[in-house]
Amino acid sequence: MIAITFVIPSSLDYNGGIEKTIARYNSYTTDDFKKIVLQGVPGGNNKDVYGINSVYSKLIISTSGKLNFLVRAMAPFILKFDRLLNYRVIRNIENNSQVIYLTNDDYYYLFAHGKFFVWSEHGNIPSSYTGIKALNNAIYALIKDKLIFRKIKAMHLINCYNMNLAPFKNTFCVPNGVDTSHFFPSERVHSSIRLLFVGRLEKSKGIDKIVNVFKQNLLNIEFTVVGSGELESLFSTPVKNVNYVKNPDNEKLAEIYRNSDAFIFPSMLENFGNVVLEALSSGLYVIGSESLRPRFDDIEKMNFLEYIESTESAILKSLEDLDRKIEYTGKYENRIKMHNYIAGKYGWDFVLPQFYNKMKNAYYSE
Repeated sequence: MIAITFVIPSSLDYNGGIEKTIARYNSYTTDDFKKIVLQGVPGGNNKDVYGINSVYSKLIISTSGKLNFLVRAMAPFILKFDRLLNYRVIRNIENNSQVIYLTNDDYYYLFAHGKFFVWSEHGNIPSSYTGIKALNNAIYALIKDKLIFRKIKAMHLINCYNMNLAPFKNTFCVPNGVDTSHFFPSERVHSSIRLLFVGRLEKSKGIDKIVNVFKQNLLNIEFTVVGSGELESLFSTPVKNVNYVKNPDNEKLAEIYRNSDAFIFPSMLENFGNVVLEALSSGLYVIGSESLRPRFDDIEKMNFLEYIESTESAILKSLEDLDRKIEYTGKYENRIKMHNYIAGKYGWDFVLPQFYNKMKNAYYSE
């Protein structure tokens, strides 16, 4: 049996895309792996979830833009301090793990490097590490020549088109998954157009642009926003045709998806977009940003998704024609077809065995 530790900066309770994915990895039953989670914030501390008090986690979660880049540049030093601060827990993890799986690549510096480390695309790969092409190329070359991150043994990609960008020979690809037994379509019984956004309320997700479109234009669309974050103040005063739901439980969230017609997600930087899978599994038409390309090109060809620029003008143009677009996707039989397609490609029943088989092969091939 292989003992694996999944490392996340936040808490499983945060319930974002990474957290949902790691919770699924951790709860999956397999005789080949013993699994625990190390989270970068206090909490957990039961038999399979450990929390630490990480200065780096606090900084990386609370910053964005240039300040976030500066924090990441300081990762080797801050995480060495975190190691001293949480030495007993970290040593226990190291002593009882054979594989350490990093959802944020910087946490490499939290550990002594005698284990099988797996870098993952939940964090960054050199093609998107900084957004600066010359610097990305330099990082790629340093990794490939084993001048930095020398002890990384394998890499897990969630976007298979990035295989040629991975600087490690031992690389495997398994996409993120979705609970298709939870997110499924229903008959469309309402006459109004219902639009949905689910995600963190921050500028990088484009939520402020969508709200501005509704403030400045009279749209015959009911818009529901689900999430929390730094831009919750957008909803401190009522906006016509806009409803805000902060933190619904999982059952309520699935019901909100089922009762919607379309999903909008103009995120400017996205590793994968788990909420897009939830929307598609629920049979919704998706308006996604160009940053999602080419992840869902197959869905675009099936007339269930379109890519747009992350601008207010592009959002408005798309929404003005939404009633025509959902004529096809609003039909129950077409929603069911999309749900079944997502289940066959991204359902957890399909993804999880694949993930652990490839992880095992990567470990034993070293």
